[in-house]
Amino acid sequence: MLKHKSFNWFITAMMVLAAITFIGCEKKNEQQNNDVKSESISPESIQTENEPTVIEPANEEKITIPDVKGIWTGTFDKRTTTLTITEQTDSNFSGKISIKYKETINQDVKGTFRPATQKVSMEDQVHSKYMGKYDGKLSDDGNNLSGTFTMNRDGTKTSFNLNKK
Repeated sequence: MLKHKSFNWFITAMMVLAAITFIGCEKKNEQQNNDVKSESISPESIQTENEPTVIEPANEEKITIPDVKGIWTGTFDKRTTTLTITEQTDSNFSGKISIKYKETINQDVKGTFRPATQKVSMEDQVHSKYMGKYDGKLSDDGNNLSGTFTMNRDGTKTSFNLNKK
């Protein structure tokens, strides 16, 4: 019993000593940080002896996102096709595509547009054996969308070419 009490006193004394040491160090660091004056250095304030300071404005190219909403007509697998984009929020859009095979295929689509590369990606939303992904490119004038459709089921690739009305 005496050994147990001695051990508890020893542990308690060590914890108190560690706490006092920690608190003392913390106050010393705060004092040192308060004594040091901070000086901000900007690129304008750095100049070498023989070099003049030249500050050039940053080139900020504004990327505009074209309006892809509307009716797009053309071909998909050499079949008459209509893509109607009804909603667009920034570079995301959604709509419907209709492809005239023996029986017309109607499919909801959602997609994104990457303005920097003019790339368009769409995916069919209604589950069917014909669903897949569309990867294409928008022309510089924003009136032509062409690319490749890849069927999810077997990887079959089909080209499409659509023009905005």
